[in-house]
Amino acid sequence: MILLAASACQAGIVWNELLEGDLSGDRFAPTSLLVAAGSNELLGVMAGATGGPGGTIDRDYFTITIPSGHVLSSIVLGVYISPDFSAFLGIQPGTVFPDDPDAVIPSDLLGWTHFGPIEEGTDLLPMMGMNGQGFSPPLPPGVYSFWAQQTDDYTDYALNFVVEEVPTPGSVAVVWYAAAFIARRRKKR
Repeated sequence: MILLAASACQAGIVWNELLEGDLSGDRFAPTSLLVAAGSNELLGVMAGATGGPGGTIDRDYFTITIPSGHVLSSIVLGVYISPDFSAFLGIQPGTVFPDDPDAVIPSDLLGWTHFGPIEEGTDLLPMMGMNGQGFSPPLPPGVYSFWAQQTDDYTDYALNFVVEEVPTPGSVAVVWYAAAFIARRRKKR
């Protein structure tokens, strides 16, 4: 409940596991999160090594779609509450997470990172881009699948997916032209 109260005022909540249920544990059918320009917060729970169905690891799989004309500029860790100081977050392009979590080769992932309480308030996207195949933020339009996991203890976490609109070249030219026109009119007076 602390997670819900601490984060609710900061961003648009796209999923709250306490209210909407567990994120998918199936990498071939991740939960689809609807994101929009601005802040998009996921309030997640990982039940640890035996918290999943049948006493298995509780893995969270979810996808986001970055629309045309937008980018994923950051993934900020807002909250991390757990007796264990490290969880895992991986990313792959596409609608499914193609890698078997029990046999994954880290370099096969587009990116990944470990995160914990020390990273609260930190953008995880550059950290993810330094591992795996690697990338430089922001991420372009497209569908991205995520895998979050904590194999030890029950963990509450909040991730804020910040989506920004990219100005089109035409709109930049219009703004520049309007600014030049206004400046010229002021000069003539």
